[in-house]
Amino acid sequence: MNPELRELIAELRADLEADRPATLAWAQINQGAPADEIPADLPRSVRDLLETADGMLAGAFDLPSVAHLDDIQYYIAQMPEFTGVADEPAEWLVFGTLSDEPLLIRRDSGAVWYLPAETTDEWFMRELFLDVAPDLDSFLGYYVFGPGYAEIGAEDRWWAFLGEQGLTTPGDEDEDRQPDG
Repeated sequence: MNPELRELIAELRADLEADRPATLAWAQINQGAPADEIPADLPRSVRDLLETADGMLAGAFDLPSVAHLDDIQYYIAQMPEFTGVADEPAEWLVFGTLSDEPLLIRRDSGAVWYLPAETTDEWFMRELFLDVAPDLDSFLGYYVFGPGYAEIGAEDRWWAFLGEQGLTTPGDEDEDRQPDG
């Protein structure tokens, strides 16, 4: 994980903790897990995230702790057939959810994938499966902690909090890192 993203997560955690308990319903960023408690078979980017924040609720995003990561792997078996995910489950990891829908990372490339809500169909009935970011850092920086949140999340309390932090308007630096998708 890049140092700027680690620093941003630490700053946001401190701001949220300062306003507790008012923030707990829509946002919480836990302290990182000890490295020796994180399974070695996880992708490096997910290990880095868990070392920085062992579980996170950020508006519509729920990125579970090490203790609960296995609890969401059932999504792999429920993925639509056209995605091919269930045919090669060892190649994928569900690292979190967006509005109770799976967010996946491809173990070999590190790309982040999801089923966009372009229709009102349930996620498992959708016909579109996209790689939304080339890596987890880009995904976190743009969609979870940046201007892309409104594209795939919602304009909710987390969005307002990001606005208060000055993170909802793409800057020159953000535009360079914005993933395709």
